[in-house]
Amino acid sequence: MDLATCIHTAGHIRVALEIYSFIEESFPFDAYVQVNKAAAHLTLGEVGLARDSMRKYFDQVGGIDGSGIPTDTVAAQKGSPCSNTSVYKLDCVNALNNFAAIELTDGKNSTAATTYLHRAIEIGDEDMLNKVYVNYGGHLSTIGNDDGAAEAFTKGFIINLKRGNFEAATAALVRRALIIPKVAESSEQVEQTRISFTARIRDIIKLANDGGTTSSMRSDLFNAVSTTEEILIPKLSNTLYDWTTGIQVPHFHYHYLGFHDNSLQKEVAEMFTLLCPDELYEISPHLNPTNQRQTRPKKRVGIISSLIGGDEPHGLLVQPVVRDLKNIFDFVIISVGSKQPSQEFFKATDGNVFSTGYDETETKQLLHSLELDCLIYLEAMNTAQLYFLGYQRFAEVQVLVMGAPVTSGIKTFDYFLSGDLLEHPYRTQLKADHYTEQVVLFDGQAISFPDSQHHLPQDSALAAGDAYSNVTSLEQMTLLAKQDTHLFVCFQNIAKIQPSFDHVLVDILLADPKAHIILQASRHAAQTSSLSNRLEKTLQERLCGYNASQECSTQSFQSRIHYIARIKSDQIIEFLQRSGTSSVVLQPFPFDGSKTTSDALNAGVPLVTFPQTHLRGRMSSTLIRAMFSENTPDDISMCCIANSVSEYVSKALRLTSDLQFRNRVSAAIQQRSPRVFNNKSVSLEWAKFLTRALEQRISNQELEYEIGFGDADRHYQSFSAKAIENDQHRWRESVMLE
Repeated sequence: MDLATCIHTAGHIRVALEIYSFIEESFPFDAYVQVNKAAAHLTLGEVGLARDSMRKYFDQVGGIDGSGIPTDTVAAQKGSPCSNTSVYKLDCVNALNNFAAIELTDGKNSTAATTYLHRAIEIGDEDMLNKVYVNYGGHLSTIGNDDGAAEAFTKGFIINLKRGNFEAATAALVRRALIIPKVAESSEQVEQTRISFTARIRDIIKLANDGGTTSSMRSDLFNAVSTTEEILIPKLSNTLYDWTTGIQVPHFHYHYLGFHDNSLQKEVAEMFTLLCPDELYEISPHLNPTNQRQTRPKKRVGIISSLIGGDEPHGLLVQPVVRDLKNIFDFVIISVGSKQPSQEFFKATDGNVFSTGYDETETKQLLHSLELDCLIYLEAMNTAQLYFLGYQRFAEVQVLVMGAPVTSGIKTFDYFLSGDLLEHPYRTQLKADHYTEQVVLFDGQAISFPDSQHHLPQDSALAAGDAYSNVTSLEQMTLLAKQDTHLFVCFQNIAKIQPSFDHVLVDILLADPKAHIILQASRHAAQTSSLSNRLEKTLQERLCGYNASQECSTQSFQSRIHYIARIKSDQIIEFLQRSGTSSVVLQPFPFDGSKTTSDALNAGVPLVTFPQTHLRGRMSSTLIRAMFSENTPDDISMCCIANSVSEYVSKALRLTSDLQFRNRVSAAIQQRSPRVFNNKSVSLEWAKFLTRALEQRISNQELEYEIGFGDADRHYQSFSAKAIENDQHRWRESVMLE
């Protein structure tokens, strides 16, 4: 067992797993090997196998409360380690913590995770709970209990610091600093989040450089735990070696708030640069100028993502590109995490597809061995594994694209790919550049999805989480559609419904008695409840004022807001097509969606969007403008793009109440939407960028020939260019830049 654990710790997960399996066969009554097996399976992204191993462990030791009959040798002789009085209860505490980690990774059974962590805290002595509190903090943050999360992370920090485990202490403190409310209570809290988050990052930078005390911090870093004890904190620089395991989740939710991110992202990168050793900026051996490189007929381009499987939007963004450019470049697909790449990538790359799960060591070894000329990250902020890989140099050219449409702040990313239509027309005149990378602006629509998408089957109960009901989402929406109602559907991640968007929903409810708002519930009931309470408060203020009497009721309006459990996009499309003239899709701001826009367009269903200053709030309007760029009547071409909140509401109301106009819009979408799918001009822009970035000599005419770019594509491209000119003119006339 010691040998297997050592090999496991060294990062050779598959070898360790083979030894664990041998131990299991040779010593079937030694239960703890199942805990180690589970940890190995989880690292490889094999959540189901990890869960099975943990269930075997608890079956063998008499259950999580120790009330069963154990079959494990030690437990049978000396009692279950899950008993409150057991001298071996540390084993059970660690096992419960690992079981919770499996459920947290899977993200679909928060109740089970809560049960395991509560039980660990119940039976464990304080010095046993250093890891438990950190996992508990991560869990509470996920479900929306930010105060509880801050307290748990702080406790984890203090226990680890007292034990001299500085790496674990640093990781816990950083995770406390990165807490972002998933659903803000108000616009005021959004602004306070920005201030507090920035202050916490700066305090940790100070601790990394100089150390300090718990009372010397200027932020709320230690406010969650009330203690009179003054704790001395040493310098935290170069303490965070296992950064991915320690941090778990980056700060992606901050970007839903809609702020300018450049300076903050650079400060976060500075923080990790100080906390982590120099290995954070590891350089692949093939980039050493003294090493001889392989000579290949085509440049090798890697594409890495945690969201590249099935109908995940990030993979769909590049699927047509890989297919169109496979004769020019040697593409390699690398999937990290639990998602498996789609079959389309296997076909387009002749099987050059790899899945490395959560094993960062294996991922790094693979990236080194591939000796890439270019590495493209489809996102950098969604997982800790991808975020920290981004600090390292695996190719001469490293590119971040708009899968997660925010800048990285990391100096090892060379380019950020965006588009003219995706950016503010006068972005160069704004106060500061939004990007830390060199931004590359594609002509035309810049993003395109395949029109044919393979949708994997989904376990509805697991996907819905706490929002699961015996009545399906489609049944609920279908019943509403049959009741002479107008359905305003916003099927986005609940974190995208920011307080600035609340007034749109409230205005629609107040203006249209037939209006019903359809929102997507969170997997975690507490988050859905937070949004419901916030909307209730907004309604109360609008209807009753701030000093409302008891006679003033918002119930009739609240009853027309519905929270529907998560379903897949192909099911949404089918419903929207069946619902006929009664529905319109609402894109939220300041962070909208490209995939949900393409789903609506594919269904021929009108939608409304309000383009914002930054890329994350301009994806929907880009697809709409590209679709309506040629020979479209003015009232149709601007049917769905608003320039203000009031105009947004007016456009949404007209699309449900003016039947003739809605039919014209729907017909125009059905006629023109095919042009935004499988768009060859997007592939051509990718080809031009990659050949220039990789110094590959090939003319535009040759590129057009290779990807099948024809006269119809060229004709469409000219209208897209005209759309950009018109867009700039409109903004010049109507918008005062800040």
